[in-house]
Amino acid sequence: MQRKTQKVVGLFLAVLFLLGAFPYGGAAADGTAENLSAKCKYGGDFTVHADRLKDADFDSAQRVSKGKTLTVAWDDSVPVASVFLSFYYAPVAHTVFQYDGGGNVLSEEAGVLLYNSLIEVLPETRKVGIRADADDCAFCSLYAYGAGTVEDYHPFAPTVDKADYMTFAMHPDDDVLFLGAIYPLYEAERGLSGMSMIMSTKLPEKLQRQRRQEDLNGAWVLGLKTQPVFGGFPDIPQNYYDKFHHTFTVDDVTRYAVTMIRTYRPEVVMTQDLNGEYGHWQHKVLAQGVLEAIPLAADPSYQPKGYPTTEPWEVKKLYIHLYVENRLTLDVNRPIAELNGMSAFEAAQTAFLCHPSQTKKNNHHVSTTEYSIAEFGLAYTTVGEDTPGVNDMFEHVDPASLSAGVTAATPEPTEVPTPEPTEAPMPEPTDTPIPVTEAPKTEMPIEEETPVPVPTETEAPTPAPTAEPEPPVPVENDSSVTTLLLIGGGLIVLLLALLAVLLIVRKRR
Repeated sequence: MQRKTQKVVGLFLAVLFLLGAFPYGGAAADGTAENLSAKCKYGGDFTVHADRLKDADFDSAQRVSKGKTLTVAWDDSVPVASVFLSFYYAPVAHTVFQYDGGGNVLSEEAGVLLYNSLIEVLPETRKVGIRADADDCAFCSLYAYGAGTVEDYHPFAPTVDKADYMTFAMHPDDDVLFLGAIYPLYEAERGLSGMSMIMSTKLPEKLQRQRRQEDLNGAWVLGLKTQPVFGGFPDIPQNYYDKFHHTFTVDDVTRYAVTMIRTYRPEVVMTQDLNGEYGHWQHKVLAQGVLEAIPLAADPSYQPKGYPTTEPWEVKKLYIHLYVENRLTLDVNRPIAELNGMSAFEAAQTAFLCHPSQTKKNNHHVSTTEYSIAEFGLAYTTVGEDTPGVNDMFEHVDPASLSAGVTAATPEPTEVPTPEPTEAPMPEPTDTPIPVTEAPKTEMPIEEETPVPVPTETEAPTPAPTAEPEPPVPVENDSSVTTLLLIGGGLIVLLLALLAVLLIVRKRR
């Protein structure tokens, strides 16, 4: 009897082993890459706190002093296909090394200047090293992945040589809530090249990197192909206006906007409402500053104080959200093939879900009525007024000046006197300021080497332009069919095993 029981147990254990060999769902089934970081060894030529790199927490980071190298290594049994690197502050110059099992260098190349980059690992590679080539280098994530899709990685281009259009939004998520129709219609569908400028990204340390990641995720959903630029201006709530309004002024915005316009040379610029949409004073300051920057960007006698010398650039058109004159209504409801049939409105709704820090705490929503993402007005032009009913922000813009080379069909331009820029006075804030105390600063726990202060000035991003990457190839999701087949196979194995048990028991009798 004891031997019979042992055989029965053995058969059941064999069945369990066979069933365990079947990959029900998981990384392989749905195309998501497996995180193999726990099987890797972290090191470097300095003290490394690996937990800060593997904890999936944007609130912790590992500093790497200039000239130091951070490494992640694995043995032959760990099938690493890529290494995911995420910067805490703005991306800085760095070099990526790949080594074989004997420590020999297989490749050495400059790292791309993206907040999140994916290093494709060579088959012979068993260690990847990242050397900091500049100050202010800090990583919040360094993961090793198997084959498949890596969450939070989007193949953005770092910069463009010349932009077709440029948007200025105040906060991460304002680009979705108020400018969210522009990217699907002009970047995804039309194939134009844009730059998204997000002004206010100097936040409490706990939220700073998280809000930037949310914006990256949302921008990718909208169809933006070039990584957004984060200006580093402070985020000041409505009821802090009296105490901190001097830290963010129209002049601050104007000098920054002129520099960015001259750097990326857009044909068309779009920005937020002069009345601040729902009255936010920082939105008002942004819109007024951009309005004043447009003619100054073309003025060779003007050089923004505190910024590098730049060559003048003439913007052809400026559109302001909800502007009351020269109105234009974008078609936000038609399906866009390049966005899998989503309309611009649906894409903006989906993109806003990428901002959980905001969706959980306020009642803002993407709308075609209140603060409609479809409504803009032409506030400045050097190429003539828009033709009523055409509703194209690139009407009258020379197609030869655009990266896509063509624009939508529009009537032939007619000779129209060029109007002077229309400046609307910025309304005074209507909020009643209340006494507040400044929130205490949150210290980021990072490795103690050379102190690296949080940048207090605006980031003036001028990385070398690189070619835009190929768009990702869609992967068919056949996980449900695979899972059903595997479950069916497992059940067959189980039935065969049970039949074998019954035969043994019967034979023993």
